[in-house]
Amino acid sequence: MDDWSGDVAQVAEWDAELEELLRQVGDVFPRADLRRRAKACVRGLLGSVSRKNGWQLAEYAGWRRPDGQQHLLDRAKWDVDELRDRVRRYALDGLADSAGGVLVIDETGFAKKGRTSVGVARQFTGSLGGVFPCQIGVFAAWATTRGATLVDREIYLPQVWTGDRERCAAAQVPETVGFATKPRLAEKMIDRILPELPENTWLAADEVYGRDGGFRSFAESRQLPYVVSVSSAQTVLPRPGWRRIDKLAAAADDSEWQLIEAGPSQTGSRWWQWWVRRIADPEEPVGTAVRGQPWPSRWMIARRRPETPDDLDYYLAWGPSGTPPEHLAHVAGARWRVEDAIKLGKHQCGLADYEVRHWHGWYRHITLSMLAAAFLAVQAATDDADAPAPLREALSGDEPDEEPKGGSTRTSSAPNSSSPTPRPRSASSLRSSTRRPHPSTVGPPTDCGGHAGDDITRPTPTSIIADAGLANSP
Repeated sequence: MDDWSGDVAQVAEWDAELEELLRQVGDVFPRADLRRRAKACVRGLLGSVSRKNGWQLAEYAGWRRPDGQQHLLDRAKWDVDELRDRVRRYALDGLADSAGGVLVIDETGFAKKGRTSVGVARQFTGSLGGVFPCQIGVFAAWATTRGATLVDREIYLPQVWTGDRERCAAAQVPETVGFATKPRLAEKMIDRILPELPENTWLAADEVYGRDGGFRSFAESRQLPYVVSVSSAQTVLPRPGWRRIDKLAAAADDSEWQLIEAGPSQTGSRWWQWWVRRIADPEEPVGTAVRGQPWPSRWMIARRRPETPDDLDYYLAWGPSGTPPEHLAHVAGARWRVEDAIKLGKHQCGLADYEVRHWHGWYRHITLSMLAAAFLAVQAATDDADAPAPLREALSGDEPDEEPKGGSTRTSSAPNSSSPTPRPRSASSLRSSTRRPHPSTVGPPTDCGGHAGDDITRPTPTSIIADAGLANSP
């Protein structure tokens, strides 16, 4: 701990903020014993536990058996949707930026086996790199220049599940839940989030959602501007005739391509060549000019790296007329921020370490992990400039040497590069705009040794925050 002796005061501040956050969400859990278990669970998810399942979380909290943690995720009565809403409000407030932000939709796979675990089936998932027995979660992330974190979630049930009601009943899937595609699940989340989104919010999503015309129409009906990925076979330009976007981009003159910075990364700025062309709205009659129309306009976009001009990505966009190409490029780049948010959840907060089988158990574990990850993201946004290097690395979620499939890259989400106005750490937005005083004084953090099964020989900064409050946990 000698290396961290100069950071004790900072860690004490982080612990105080975590304690305040846990107090703010405490009334979601109606009984005192549930509040203690939830508090211990979140601190364990932030702690130095190699695999954050029920047994190891219980051991980390000093309990002999995992019954309390299992009860919290299974039989206990508390409102997981209310906790989800609190996490969202905390993230929107803690990562707020005057430049606006990007709501990013994506899915990730969780490698699981067995017929009784909800949603498990052989299905494709890019995060695992193929077709595997797994569960698929569809997530919404909020991304600004200050950071990114998950703010909503839905589990995808394949038709082999929704067509077998007995199997669904055994996994405690509500009778009202039927088959829904991933774009429909994303729309459900957007409708929940939309009333609380600030102005200047854009939507970004990958090809699974971008190729779905119903999803794009849904966003337009909500007046939510978007930049979404599409395949090379996407057809555009209804007049004079439908044409493929890749053919149109291939015919573009070299002078039409612009070199635009897609956003910063740990290895520096990343530059791409962008081709942006405004297209006519298929719903408008012939003769209606798009030029000069304040809202909305449509664009087809292609991007390529200067060194690999034959490897292109394609997008469709819809938003205010006059939006500069630089803005569209940054929104497109923000799509990879959800990858960072998911990586932070999985690597630091046990997002994929659950051992639950039932519908509500999945939602409870995922939401508690989202709460822990949101705390890290907000603290990183506030303290990034002054935080020790290991903490910045732990919270960044970025791997400098890793390139996403297809040559895409993780980029900054903001439409402009202006520096955000610093905001204080706050958990007070969860229920009201008035910050409540901290209920108690937290003692200085203490050293912690390794636990059985841990592969960590030295406590990380995130574990210091968690360990600092273990004395208050049962």
